[in-house]
Amino acid sequence: MSADLQRKGTVTVALSLTVNVFLAGLKLIVGFTCFSQALVADGIHSLVDIAGDIAALIGLRLAHLPKDEDHPYGHHRFSTLAALLISSLVLLFCLGLAWQSLSGLVSGAAVRKPELAAAWVAGAALVIKEIFYQFAHRQAARLGSRLLMANAADHRADAIASFLALVAVVVANVHPAWVALDKVVGLVLAGWLGAEGVRLFKGACLDLIDTAPEEAVLKDLSEHILATPGAKGFHAFRARRLGDRFEVDFHLQVAETATVAEGHALAGRIKADILRSHPEVIAVLVHVEPDHPEHLKRDGHHGLAE
Repeated sequence: MSADLQRKGTVTVALSLTVNVFLAGLKLIVGFTCFSQALVADGIHSLVDIAGDIAALIGLRLAHLPKDEDHPYGHHRFSTLAALLISSLVLLFCLGLAWQSLSGLVSGAAVRKPELAAAWVAGAALVIKEIFYQFAHRQAARLGSRLLMANAADHRADAIASFLALVAVVVANVHPAWVALDKVVGLVLAGWLGAEGVRLFKGACLDLIDTAPEEAVLKDLSEHILATPGAKGFHAFRARRLGDRFEVDFHLQVAETATVAEGHALAGRIKADILRSHPEVIAVLVHVEPDHPEHLKRDGHHGLAE
């Protein structure tokens, strides 16, 4: 699955990069020549997307490097660092856009009406970005990649930015008195995209400090243990993210009369079942214990009756 993620993920992001380079150039050229600040802002966001795509490509490449002496647990956190960089770029873009739009609104300077050509470009970008968002989102969900999901979210943000730019240009041409809407749209875009950037930044930071996955994820991973014949109970079940993957460890109780070889074999079957059923898991560590009462602890993930 790791190789599949790298291959398909790289293709997805490479296509994204190609689309963003084309759209960024088109939006900026038309935005400046047609006097649409909203379209220029949308074009700048596409430039940020280009940087994000490059960061994602680097993250996908480095995250799948084999283990070495300096990185005995692998390089999976590089994808988290890439997601952190993408979200940071989005936040910086939003701060600059908010400042530019707010300055334009409070300055009171005359605002030139944007030309309709800007609306055609914004409309085309809206359609292209929404189609690509649907494609990238499906790929991210199928491959279980948060890095690709962050990249897909950028496409949806760009689609919404293009929609707002389209509305601003059309309204300014239909109702010239509302020409300042072009700058208002820039301010709205800054707020909306800023909230998205904060969400992505927070998620990356939580991964870097080994925050436990959601309870539903833990339950989904642990349900294989007691379903295996011979497993008497378990406790201290935990998991942590390594980029787009998981590491799992827990304490397994087996019959007191079981030999070391039997306990080891049972742990191996459970480990193999988890790895087979959950390709997002890259490592499972099992500590085998006898099912003596002192080991039957109730810590919330044992699966025993209360």
